[in-house]
Amino acid sequence: MVLNPNHMTIVVNDVEPAKAFFSLLGFEEGETKLISGEIMENYLGVPGIEAEHVTLVLKGCTPYFDIQLLKYNKPAPTQNEHVRDLTAVGYNHMCFAVDDFDATIAKLKAAGVKMRNGGMEFRNYKMAFIWGPEGITLELVQQLN
Repeated sequence: MVLNPNHMTIVVNDVEPAKAFFSLLGFEEGETKLISGEIMENYLGVPGIEAEHVTLVLKGCTPYFDIQLLKYNKPAPTQNEHVRDLTAVGYNHMCFAVDDFDATIAKLKAAGVKMRNGGMEFRNYKMAFIWGPEGITLELVQQLN
C-alpha cells in the first residue's frame, strides 16, 4: 500500500537554474553524486549511464520528500517535445501545498518565474500552475478555511 510521495526526479540540461528554481520553494541541496556503472544501468534501464545526480531536500517536510535532478553526460538526454502540452498522455504536473499562496506567488514572480495561468479558487483552494525547470508544469495550492 502506498504511504506518501518520497521523491520526484527531473532530467535537466542545466542543474544550476533548476537548483535556483527549487530553492525558491524551500528546497536545499543535499548531496551531489556522479552515477554510473552496471548497478545504475540495470536499476534505471539506461545502458552506459553517466549522470550528475543532485538531491534537493525539502527540510522539515514530514514525511520526507526530495527532488532529484539528473543531468546526463552519457547517453545524451532526449528532449521531450510534449512536456509543455497538458493534453499529452503521461506526466501532467506535480502539486505542492504552500502555507501562504499570495506570498509564494509574489516571491516566484519577483524571481522571474513565469505563471502558466492566472490562478483561481476552486474546491476550497487557491491554486495556480507555474512553469518549472525544462518546461515542466508545477501547481501550488493553499487550502482555504
